[in-house]
Amino acid sequence: MIAPWPCDARVDLSESVEIASLHDAESQRLAEHMAGIAREMSGCEGIDRFQESGWLPERFFALLDELYAAYDAYIAHNLGASGLNVRCRFGCTRCCHQIVHGVYAFEIINLYRNLRVTPDYCEIHDVLAENAAQFQATAAQIAEADDGDGTDPVMRALDAFAAAAQPCPLLAGNNCRVYAHRPASCRMVHSMTDPIQCTTPQGRMFNIGMPQEANEILWSLSDRLLFPFTSFLAQGLVTLGTRRQFRPWDAPPP
Repeated sequence: MIAPWPCDARVDLSESVEIASLHDAESQRLAEHMAGIAREMSGCEGIDRFQESGWLPERFFALLDELYAAYDAYIAHNLGASGLNVRCRFGCTRCCHQIVHGVYAFEIINLYRNLRVTPDYCEIHDVLAENAAQFQATAAQIAEADDGDGTDPVMRALDAFAAAAQPCPLLAGNNCRVYAHRPASCRMVHSMTDPIQCTTPQGRMFNIGMPQEANEILWSLSDRLLFPFTSFLAQGLVTLGTRRQFRPWDAPPP
């Protein structure tokens, strides 16, 4: 079993790109809409009993779908209004060759819920476990190295994996197995340079993150679930998959 990683990886490694439209009327409307959905998610039954029941209602996941749709609209609006020469296109998977981190707990739960019923789930689980173990080993090796670099070993391991361009375990060819349910930390990443440069010093990647109010509500909700795992995607899915108390969420607990 992969042990929880002792790091709260709610970090943004991309450079800052100024997008004026983030403050226009349409952005504010969509941001308020997302905050409203987040509050409704927080009010769903079962949130504070998740560790005991391993269950969340269907309404919760329906609201998560609504949140993603609003977030996608928010991103599309700001990309269109920005005038930035974004190079991202369907079929490009360069950003899918990095470790996915900074994931809300309920997003890991939702991904597990969708993956668990697939016929090749066992194979997916094994690849996730290998990916998580490799990352832990890389971070541990960096931490033990006496090289005089005081940078956080986890951040250095993220850079190392990006440079190595190892594919996400959920990538199948040029397609994400869970594209419709991919987490916010995957949706937010964009690039203004050729994909081959995305994870190099020459790359110009930037994020259009979740609006502040919604983000704060969602992290508070994530913490309320008492999810005992890391916010690294592969490791969280592996750990969740080994816990027997978590159900397929197809029925409320007795």
